[in-house]
Amino acid sequence: EIMMPMRPFFGPLQFSAEFIYTALILVLCFLIHRRTGEMYELTRHNGIKYFRNAFLFFGFAYLTRFLLHLYMISNIATGMMLQKRIIQPPLIAVTGYFSTMAIFFLLYCTIWKRTEHRNFFIFSNVIALIMSVTAFFMRTPFILPALQFILLVFSVALIFGKRHKKVSHIRPLYLLLLVFWLVNMFVVGPRRLVPFQAKIVFQLISLAVFYAIYYKVSKWTK
Repeated sequence: EIMMPMRPFFGPLQFSAEFIYTALILVLCFLIHRRTGEMYELTRHNGIKYFRNAFLFFGFAYLTRFLLHLYMISNIATGMMLQKRIIQPPLIAVTGYFSTMAIFFLLYCTIWKRTEHRNFFIFSNVIALIMSVTAFFMRTPFILPALQFILLVFSVALIFGKRHKKVSHIRPLYLLLLVFWLVNMFVVGPRRLVPFQAKIVFQLISLAVFYAIYYKVSKWTK
C-alpha cells in the first residue's frame, strides 16, 4: 500500500479515506521514531538506532504518499489534471524507494554485528533503487509490495532465529509489521476484487497494528 498509485477514478469519499489513513500512519511513524530515539539515548544500542531509522524511512514514504494525495486532491478541487503523468510517477517511485529502505533497516537490525554499515548501506540503496525503478517501468502495482514482503519475511526469520534475550522484546514488533504488510497487500488489490468497503476495514486493521507498535514502544520508555 505504501507505494501504490491512485486508481484512475476516486470519489470524494475514497479520497478522504485514503488521505486520513495516510496522515494517521505518517503521524504514528514519527511518534515511533521519537520514542525509539529516547530508547537509543538511554542505551546507545545500535540495533535500536537502525530500528529507529526504519521508521524514519517509513515516515518519509508516507510523507511522499501524503504529498501525492494532496496533489491529486488539489487537482480535483481545481479541475486541472494536466500534469498527472509528469508528477505522479516520480512520487510513486520515491515512495517505493523509501519503503524498501525502511525494510532494509529492519533487516540490518538483526545483522549489524556481522556486516559493515557502509557496505550494507550501499547495497541496500542499490537494491531499493532497482526494485523501485523496475516496479515503476513495469507499471504493476503489486510487484514492489510483494518483493518487500519477501524481504520482511526474511528479516522476521532472522530475528526469530536469534536466541539472545535482548531481541526477545523486538520479535512481537516484527510480527506486527509482517501482519501490517500482509494486510496492506490486500488493500492494494484490484478494485474488482477488493471493494472500497473491504479496503476501509483493512486500513482500520493496519492503523490498529501500527498503533499497537507505538504502544509497545511507548511502554519501553516509561
